[in-house]
Amino acid sequence: MRLSILDPLVLPKGGSSGDALRTAVGMAQAAEKLGFTRYWIVEHHDVAFEANPAPEVFAAALAGATSRIRIGVGGVLLNHYSPYKIAEAMRTLNALFPGRIDVGIGRATAGPVADRALQRLRDVALPDDHAAQVEELIGWLGNDLPASSPFHGIRIMPDEPAGPLPWILAVSEESARRAATLGLGLACSAFHKPEQAPHAAAAYAERFTPSRYAAGMSAPQAFIAVRVIVGETEEEAERLAMPVRAVFKLRRSPERIMVSHLPDLDEAIAVMGGMVPAETADWPAYVVGTPERVKATLSRMAAETGIDEFMIQDFLADPRLRLRNYELLARAFAPSRLQS
Repeated sequence: MRLSILDPLVLPKGGSSGDALRTAVGMAQAAEKLGFTRYWIVEHHDVAFEANPAPEVFAAALAGATSRIRIGVGGVLLNHYSPYKIAEAMRTLNALFPGRIDVGIGRATAGPVADRALQRLRDVALPDDHAAQVEELIGWLGNDLPASSPFHGIRIMPDEPAGPLPWILAVSEESARRAATLGLGLACSAFHKPEQAPHAAAAYAERFTPSRYAAGMSAPQAFIAVRVIVGETEEEAERLAMPVRAVFKLRRSPERIMVSHLPDLDEAIAVMGGMVPAETADWPAYVVGTPERVKATLSRMAAETGIDEFMIQDFLADPRLRLRNYELLARAFAPSRLQS
């Protein structure tokens, strides 16, 4: 089984955004030594305790500080941008770091004010044309837009090979089918509706068609993104998971409470109304426990879906705990990773 990391760039306790960025560089280097496959960074806006508004910029620093691990902009919130401009940034990364860059394609709201701030035309309702935007972006990445496109004659670095490797961020079966039909990778999220992940994975496997685009894939590739908190004991893992549970409870409340910092344990317990034990559901929102328990859960998910790569997100504010999290996972899944 392969393991990867999805980093939200949480500000370290008492630290700044610059500290979070520098910490991430060190984490990517450590993840590479431990044998992780990918290190992706997310795009969020107007989140006070995260330092990741421009992952397409920061990806260059991560790739430059490492040599083997794949670096992913995961993902581009394409509903806010021109596919052409995104493709220019991604093609530049691909030229600098050939064969090591992934681009995850998604869409999301950053909130009504931030969404408006991201728009060039702020008083115009934008159409829901995500499917067309995705196809346009993939066409730019391989310089093979169809002849029917008004931009067919434009090229981006035509002397460079197609790429980087595109992935569709998917929660639902609909998004998974889009990835399959276009012959793209599936980044299957088990964050928001984890019970949907096995259905999305099945839809992708059933519908996959080799891509007609030069930047696409000839065979299916997929991973499942999960929130994982590991402790040396079950009780420790449950304590470490409390702050992230509290953050998402507040952000998903009807009032959409904005959080200025990642809560500490006492604050999290107050928000949640007490300690929350590790879930026992087949597809929990948070995979919490000892390395052995986490390995058993992910192995069962892999057996159910046929997907053998998991992208881990932890939301730990203490860099030392994050590093230990990755070391415990690497040791549990492949002890040899720690001996290289």
